[in-house]
Amino acid sequence: MALEIPGVGEERLRQQQWGVGSFVFRWVLSEVVSLDLRVFIEGTIGNLLGISRGTLLTSIFLGLLLSLWTLIPNLPLFIFAWVIGTMPIWILPAAVGGAWKAWVWYVQAYFITRRTPLLLEVKMPRDLVKSPRGMELALAQLWIYAGETTYFHRKWLGQVRPIFSFEIASFGGDVHFYIWIWKEWRPVIESAIYAQYPEVEIVEAEDYAAKYVYEPSKHMVYATDYRYEPRNDAYPIKTYVEFELDKDPKEEYKVDPLAQVIERLSALGPTEQIWLQIVITMDMEHRRKPDGRYWETEPRFAGLAKAEVDKIRKDLVGDPDSHTDRWKSFSRVQLYRINEQIRAIERNMSKHPFHVGMRGVFISDPPNFIQRGWNNMRWIWAPMGNPQYMNQMRPRRWHTPFDYPYQDVWDLRWNLHAERFFDCYRRRAHFYAPYTLPDNIMSTEVIATFWHPVPTAIASPGLQRIPAKKAQPPPNLPK
Repeated sequence: MALEIPGVGEERLRQQQWGVGSFVFRWVLSEVVSLDLRVFIEGTIGNLLGISRGTLLTSIFLGLLLSLWTLIPNLPLFIFAWVIGTMPIWILPAAVGGAWKAWVWYVQAYFITRRTPLLLEVKMPRDLVKSPRGMELALAQLWIYAGETTYFHRKWLGQVRPIFSFEIASFGGDVHFYIWIWKEWRPVIESAIYAQYPEVEIVEAEDYAAKYVYEPSKHMVYATDYRYEPRNDAYPIKTYVEFELDKDPKEEYKVDPLAQVIERLSALGPTEQIWLQIVITMDMEHRRKPDGRYWETEPRFAGLAKAEVDKIRKDLVGDPDSHTDRWKSFSRVQLYRINEQIRAIERNMSKHPFHVGMRGVFISDPPNFIQRGWNNMRWIWAPMGNPQYMNQMRPRRWHTPFDYPYQDVWDLRWNLHAERFFDCYRRRAHFYAPYTLPDNIMSTEVIATFWHPVPTAIASPGLQRIPAKKAQPPPNLPK
């Protein structure tokens, strides 16, 4: 009998589960057995082999078309005859539907282009002790019904809700905080910020993204979006409340997750840049009520939160009809995970929700474009993440899916994605044409965790602070 050292066998087994013969094989097998084509395409085909859904479906279509061609010699003529012959049936619905969608895209894009963009820089003072709760209240003032008064205004005039962009940019280690708005909303954003943070200074700045010119021969870039994973929008990240910043501790005891982000941005080299962008607009999305009648609806964010809380509670007490779950009905020990999930979900459900799109880009010259730089930018929001039982911000889209050489020949797709990303970044586009991208619904608490005026406890060298407080003259001065 061989001598076994306690713990060694388990450790060897744990290391082996990362091999191709176990973890990956079980992953592929589970997707095949599930008989869910969508999961198989997005998992094994997309994530494992790096083949996009469009490429796979196009290949299947062409294969079926060639097989059909062998059975019908004059297939092109046959298809053409069917298209022309059935045109009276489908041409009118297709034309009306396509024209209406194109019209909505056009009027919305026209309305947005008529807004005057304005970039404001928020300069931090030397002494700032207020917690991110102030930023949460400032964001609540931006949750307003404006622009989309009626269906006529939305679909015929193309009016959309105001769009705001909160940005952090580092130019060679020099960190700046920006707010991008439509010019007519400047008094609103200034009053919201100054009401909570009177010490900061808000000044108009030149748009750094508009003046940047991407040249593939000189600049190497890595661009990505950030989205919630692995759970739906009901589960938040670790917000400033989990870091106890809502209790306003002393400066020497503050643990601000934004400090990690700013310190990373401060450590960039002279030829390196990182831009981070958080685009938000008011959430007023509704969905069909799951257990209601066909015409009954509910707010999507609140509905998701309530459904997840019910699911968690049912998982805690178990199925009363199952003998394997009967022990749960007698258990009186509250699990930490259960308590924290329900607290966080219900706390965020009580606050104003926004549609949020987040993106980031790492820019460098070719010699300094190394994995340490761009990969750290991909996971720069990791301090706020809790993938075990809540959510984290995972990189998605743009340059993230490029893993295999056959996905991009001669960097054609890479450069094309970079140009489109910068165009999307300059427009601060995410919710309307020409860029309608997937987004998440987040509460003001979550957004305030990602972007808030930096307290004095964060002493990163790249963050320049204004030397003194500024105040208005007394109102009783003689004229």
